[in-house]
Amino acid sequence: MRELFTVDKKDYNPDGPVFRRPSARAIIERDGKVLVMHSRKYDYYKFPGGGIEQGETPEQALVREVREESGYIVKPETIEEYGSVLRRNIDDKNPDGIFEQQNYYYFCDIGEERVPIVQEDYEIEEAFEPVWVEFLTSLTRCNREAIRRGGGDAALIEREMRVFDMADEVLRKRRFEREEREAIEALALISTAPLNGRPLSGTDYLDMIEYVRSVLEPVQTEGEGGVGVHKLEFGYSRFEHSKRVLGWSKRLYDRTEDKTGLRYEDLMIATIFHDVGRSESARTGLMSHAAAGVPITREYLLAHGFPEDRTEYICGLVGAHSDKWRMTEPDIDRNLLMLMEADYLDDMGALGLVMDTLIVRARNEKATFYDCYNHFCRYTLPMQYDSPMVTPEGKFFWDEKTEIVQRFVDLIRRDISV
Repeated sequence: MRELFTVDKKDYNPDGPVFRRPSARAIIERDGKVLVMHSRKYDYYKFPGGGIEQGETPEQALVREVREESGYIVKPETIEEYGSVLRRNIDDKNPDGIFEQQNYYYFCDIGEERVPIVQEDYEIEEAFEPVWVEFLTSLTRCNREAIRRGGGDAALIEREMRVFDMADEVLRKRRFEREEREAIEALALISTAPLNGRPLSGTDYLDMIEYVRSVLEPVQTEGEGGVGVHKLEFGYSRFEHSKRVLGWSKRLYDRTEDKTGLRYEDLMIATIFHDVGRSESARTGLMSHAAAGVPITREYLLAHGFPEDRTEYICGLVGAHSDKWRMTEPDIDRNLLMLMEADYLDDMGALGLVMDTLIVRARNEKATFYDCYNHFCRYTLPMQYDSPMVTPEGKFFWDEKTEIVQRFVDLIRRDISV
């Protein structure tokens, strides 16, 4: 198991005898909240868990300790290693000795069943109780104050405080990825064009996303994006862009009342694959990324049972999505127009502000707030007001983004002014 960090108080005789007491501790999330133990006596928090008994594996100790401390039952099959923390400090039971504890942290899930809590004497004395919290980082202040007051085991409290911060970042990312996965799977809730007699499933969409990731992930960008904007300067991911555009295609489709001519599944698939040719285009330089994406898309769809006529239609959307000059044509295919508008909607609004801030910082490590504000005024806001949207739905979202940017620029001008 990888080591996260070490807490070494160096308050002991380095030549003293070492008492080792390894422990196992659980990081449990359910419904967006995390289970922790709160000491009502000293007002600090820790993860549930405790010492590993003789003959126990860390995983067995984890299940037992969580059950005894909190009453919740860990599902053994869900236990997943996170990392370990080595703690060294003076042994409070032997002032001449060293207390050394390797703390093993695991992610895991619990069942619905609750059993009576059976705590040890020190846990009862400190009045520990299980509580669910939304943000682990919100506990940092309580633990820091507990250390300042001198209540409880300072080394333990510091250790947990640091793991809170690290685990919070991991849990937040996992939560985001889980919600993203659920959103992609939910694309299958609408079915208008079955494949081989069955509707496309969430797994079908996830497989397409994974395939595009495998093709695109090594490639960032060719440095395009508009006057004065170079996404390459901060590592722009074309794969993440593709997923965001998928979200905009779905929002545009959902907001459109008259769906005449729209081919939902084909639009979603074309959106997933619309930038898949970026890697090939960057590698060879022989054709545009849109054109390079057509044979890649065709090969995948035919291999997965799509009929030729449907495959060619989807490939046509992929191959034409960069021809933005066609957006104002009165007879443009509605699916192509929706894909183009979705493509435009990404990188704008709040995301554009963040992206341009990263660009300013990448160009000048000593960039000031005024430098960012100046960039917003010269590039971000003018691009936002230069709306390419054609449909009422596209205009709605574009205007929403423009309002956000204008409001932000007004606020930052006020904030940096005397």
